[in-house]
Amino acid sequence: MSHSLELKDNRDVQEIWSFASSSLLQEGAGEKLKSFALKGESANISGLPDPAKSFVIASLLDQVGGRACVLVPDEARARALHEELSAWIDPDDILTFHGRELLLMEARAANRDVELERAAVLTRVLEKEYRSLIVPADAALQRLRTPGTFHSFAIHLRSGQQIEPDRLEAELIFCGYERATQVECPGQYARRGDIIDIWAPSAVRGDMDACRISFFDIEIDELKALDAETQRSTKMLESVVLPPAREFPLLKDEWEKMAQQVQEEVNRQVLEARKSGVAEETVERLLRSGSRDVERFLEHMYFPAFDRWTSLVESSASTVLDYVSSDHTIFFIDEPLNFSKRLDAAHAGFAARLSNYLERGEAFKIAENSQLAPPDVWRAIDQRGSYLALIDLPMSGNGLPGAENLSFHARLADKYKNNPKKLAQDIGGIDKKKGAVLLYTGSDDRAEQLSLYLAEQGLYSAVILPRALPRGFVFSEQSIFVLGTEDLFGISHETRRSKKRSGRDIFFRDLIPGSLVVHEDFGVGEYRGTETIATSDGERDYLTIIYRDGTLHVPVDRVELLTAYIPAGDIKPKLAKMGGTEWQRQKERARTSIKRLVTDITALYAERRALKGHVFSPDTPWQHDFESSFPYEETEDQCRVISEIKGDMESEKVMDRLVCGDVGFGKTEVAFRALFKCVMEGKQAALLAPTTVLVRQHFNNLIERLEGFPMTVRQLSRFVSPDEQKKTIRELEEGRIDIVIATHRLLSKDVKFSDLGLLVIDEEQRFGVDHKEMIKALAPSIEVLSLSATPIPRTLHLSLSGIRDISLLEEGPEDRLPVQTIVMEYSEPVIIDAILREQARHGQVFYLFNDTRKIDAKAAELREKMPGVRFGVAHAKMSERQLEDVIDDFVEGQFDVLVCTTIIESGIDMPHVNTLVVENADRFGLSQLYQLRGRVGRSERQAYAFITYRPDRVMGEAAQKRLSAIRDFTELGSGFQIALRDLEVRGAGNLLGAEQSGHLAAIGYDLYTKMLEEAVIEEREGPKKEKKTATVVDLVTDAILPIAYVEDGGERLALYKRIALIRTIDDYRDVYDELLDRYGDPPIEAVALLDIAYIRAVGERIGFSRVKANKQHVEMILDEEGGVKMDLVGHLLASETDDYPLTFKAGYRPLILMANAAIKPKETPALIRDLFAQAEHYS
Repeated sequence: MSHSLELKDNRDVQEIWSFASSSLLQEGAGEKLKSFALKGESANISGLPDPAKSFVIASLLDQVGGRACVLVPDEARARALHEELSAWIDPDDILTFHGRELLLMEARAANRDVELERAAVLTRVLEKEYRSLIVPADAALQRLRTPGTFHSFAIHLRSGQQIEPDRLEAELIFCGYERATQVECPGQYARRGDIIDIWAPSAVRGDMDACRISFFDIEIDELKALDAETQRSTKMLESVVLPPAREFPLLKDEWEKMAQQVQEEVNRQVLEARKSGVAEETVERLLRSGSRDVERFLEHMYFPAFDRWTSLVESSASTVLDYVSSDHTIFFIDEPLNFSKRLDAAHAGFAARLSNYLERGEAFKIAENSQLAPPDVWRAIDQRGSYLALIDLPMSGNGLPGAENLSFHARLADKYKNNPKKLAQDIGGIDKKKGAVLLYTGSDDRAEQLSLYLAEQGLYSAVILPRALPRGFVFSEQSIFVLGTEDLFGISHETRRSKKRSGRDIFFRDLIPGSLVVHEDFGVGEYRGTETIATSDGERDYLTIIYRDGTLHVPVDRVELLTAYIPAGDIKPKLAKMGGTEWQRQKERARTSIKRLVTDITALYAERRALKGHVFSPDTPWQHDFESSFPYEETEDQCRVISEIKGDMESEKVMDRLVCGDVGFGKTEVAFRALFKCVMEGKQAALLAPTTVLVRQHFNNLIERLEGFPMTVRQLSRFVSPDEQKKTIRELEEGRIDIVIATHRLLSKDVKFSDLGLLVIDEEQRFGVDHKEMIKALAPSIEVLSLSATPIPRTLHLSLSGIRDISLLEEGPEDRLPVQTIVMEYSEPVIIDAILREQARHGQVFYLFNDTRKIDAKAAELREKMPGVRFGVAHAKMSERQLEDVIDDFVEGQFDVLVCTTIIESGIDMPHVNTLVVENADRFGLSQLYQLRGRVGRSERQAYAFITYRPDRVMGEAAQKRLSAIRDFTELGSGFQIALRDLEVRGAGNLLGAEQSGHLAAIGYDLYTKMLEEAVIEEREGPKKEKKTATVVDLVTDAILPIAYVEDGGERLALYKRIALIRTIDDYRDVYDELLDRYGDPPIEAVALLDIAYIRAVGERIGFSRVKANKQHVEMILDEEGGVKMDLVGHLLASETDDYPLTFKAGYRPLILMANAAIKPKETPALIRDLFAQAEHYS
């Protein structure tokens, strides 16, 4: 019977297609191929289109067993093969050893994502933990440590193993791991007493291989998986293998030896350079660079340009092929002729790049040995003995010399989109031959649809799988019929890894002495650090804040009164005064303005809600077909937002929804689905964009998405001829156009619609007040969907969601190649080389130069030095039209390099821009640099970011910190989080308008949000009547997180904030569990701190003004003004124990007495906590 399988286990997949693989290999060419594989003989196998090759590889592994090593021509083929093999094999068992561009010149920092991934892949290969290894030609050329030496650096750990924690830490450092206060990216470890966290490199991009080790003396007591996002352990592990955190780790005795050899090599090259008459400046550069490297080796320091010396470390020519065990491994070469050409091209490219560096004194001659030559790779291939060459079309030179030739007659599958009858007919034909039919749909929904259709046709033999395979194939002789998503639906349904924004609070990660903070009662002050002060009640930690007129000590258990001051603009605020009324007046002005804003928004939305909108029908079958043709799997966020929009459209209310999300997070697709739904109702839809460039981009994308659907789409902007504009306007009024995409030309009086149902506004914040008024006039009762590429903070979203419909897209695609980021001194030759290399591969460059006065001169200077390169200039002083024209020309490929300021807008997709050069990067804020780096690398090509600073400039500490943080732009790195937070606060200012931005800057973002939230609640529920009780807990005990328990100041502060937010016994237990998990058993004073936070929270709910020790008893004094909750008092009295009886005392100061609870002061907090927890349980 035809069955759609939602497969839970990869074994199910194997069983399902195993019969197809056995029929391929049981007779004829297939039987011979199986025999060659079993005997280990070479063969040239032709007649295989690409998808069929993956099936042959998987079939041999299925029928013969063992592992596969596949050499492919390039990265693009490696990616495609990985995707194809994933249809047959568990994707986690498929490894790709990516090529890595060696860094041969001096650099301050470079990101190491690919190096760490490669180290993990090599370790998994040596451990034989894989089914298939894919190796592109350029990766096969790279020199590696001998397998035995590299494997000696892998650390094997298991639960119950005996190893000194100090020894493990020394081994981690020896293997290239860096110590951090908490692990935030691969290659780091953190130690807190007997607990060590390690984030090991992962062989699968996007996976998190972090673990937590708890010791009991010298024994590994617990080994657990760690979620670095929450810093909590998740599950127990039996054992782990930690790869080295360096691709070329050094043995202990190699460091000094290397320093000596490098010194000799530097001296030799300097001498040769002087003899050859090389310019003294170039010689000096060489000498300076070489001397730095010698010092680094003497200090046992790894550094970015380490690659140039690898041939001195390892004289043997080891490649990745030496890591692959010959036992039970079948070796393949995909298209040998192509592989050979790419091998030669990669080596030639490396030699040309090195030659440029050598001429300018940027590198050393010995670096030419850091990569092997193609003959070395072919020797390594010959040593393996047998290979199976996979070939589509046999031709001269495309095969292994002397190998047996085998030929299959496979072909790419036909396309069946919009032709279901032919599909049923062809499946019926295979059925009669008792063949195998496998249909890959890419999603459960499509699998179900297809299954129902085939059942209606009486076809039950086809196996329908919801996995993705882009293209299928047919083996006619063997009657194997496999269809992929492109064959069935016209598109490849790619599953993209997505990354979700971190939810962690990062305020204290960058709170260092000198940072600005906002105290709710006293205003903006300067944080100076924490100090422990002994009081009559015991030791407590205090935060020291400096104001213009004095110093404030804030107890850490009141840390919630403090928030970070996040700038909403570029103006640095002055410190407030503790005395006087200035701060209170500033707060009051902001509060009044916020109330007005909330009232205005509420009135506007109430007005719109009073209007009855058109109730759209549920989705049509065409809507389903249109959505199925989206070439990617939707993220969870996209699904949620689409459902919210459809919910609005299908209800009586008039939609007015704002969708916020970064570029590439899927806003456009969400809008296209809404447009399509509107047209399905027989109505017209319009998309309004701020620039002609965006209009053209949206128009082209929508035309492509609507292929096969009978809809009329037009664009309206100044790029469209006047005659064409007139025709569009006429046909809009006549109702002959379904969708129009336009600039503000759409708002002109001559534009009229026949029946407008939906208006989508892209980049809403970029339209002026006049345009917004015109939009309101155009659309009083039609559905409006606004899009914004400026991210806004989650907290602002939550505050505003009470009065305005806002949807957030926070998941972005993660499967792009990481941007290769190099932080370096500005070197004109290196930058010229980078620009020319990008031009050679037909890509484009952003050259960021943020000085409008000198930008034209800079472009002229670069133009003179690179005569064949086309330069454009864009900056803020240009008129809007000029700027638009330049950007449009750049998008259309008229320029190779755009020399620009930070003006480049984020909404435009520029997939050909894959190199970014930033001059004087130390002058930019971290959030600007983050945003700029996100503009490159939006295609499948490797992108580069050269973040440069002037060698002669003396940088301040803040600038140095910014530059070193740039390379740490992994999703979980705090640098990324801080940059994104700052960027979002600027976004909040844009969204709220100029007046609110001023208040946001004056009182700080967090306090502003708190006031906004209060104003929204008040607007909805009316003003609060009762005064909230503030409970003072007055117990004689030390309540502190000792430095010996939590060493790092930032972590201690973050924990103090978590503790201050305890509200319920569940919160208490969660924080307690976190302390236990991350730091081990909490000391008594740390537990007392948690107890007091919980006692205060419950005391405030009940209505106690004070909880204090009085001799041997505890008094809980009721706050008569604040409103006592008598039901909670009742629960409390019902919770008493015989040892500590409770007495309710009425009188002028009512209280509850807990007898004998203060006899042992250190135990008092725990006794009150247990009493309150019991009362909470009753309530």
